[in-house]
Amino acid sequence: MGRKPNPTCLYCAKNYRTEAEAKEKHPECYVGHNCRIKRGRLRNPGKVNAKRRAYAARKKGIATIEPILPEAYRAELEIYGKENQYVHAIALKIYQGNKLSHQMLPQHTKGLRQPEVEAYIQKLLSYLETEYGIDCFGLIYWLDPNDCPGCC
Repeated sequence: MGRKPNPTCLYCAKNYRTEAEAKEKHPECYVGHNCRIKRGRLRNPGKVNAKRRAYAARKKGIATIEPILPEAYRAELEIYGKENQYVHAIALKIYQGNKLSHQMLPQHTKGLRQPEVEAYIQKLLSYLETEYGIDCFGLIYWLDPNDCPGCC
C-alpha cells in the first residue's frame, strides 16, 4: 500500500486550480515539474488508478472487451392500473442504449377482459420481435391510473 500524500500538497491540489495560484500561496514548497505531476495525480485519483489498472491488464495479456450493449434495443411496458386487480391502460417505451428511441402513448383497455389484454400484450411483443429483435420486456412498471396522460 502506498504512503499517504503530504497534507499540504493535497490541500494545494484540491483548492488551487491554477499553477500560478499554487505558486503564489505556497512558494516555499512549490517545485515546477514535480508539483505539476503530483497535483494532477492528487486531483484525479480515479482516472490515474484506472489507467494504471488498464496498463497492468494489457501487460498481463488480458484484453479489455468493449461494451456491446449500448446500441441494443430494450422495451419497457408501463401498465396503468392496480396490480392483480385491473388494467386501465398500457404504454410502451423502446430504448436504444440509454436513449429513448420510440414511445407508444397509453392505449386504454376499458372493456377488455384479461385474455384480450394478454393477447394484446403478446401482439405487442411479436411486433417488437420482428421490428427490433426484442423477445421480452426489460421492465414492467405498474403505475397509478390517476397518472395516465391520456385521461387529463
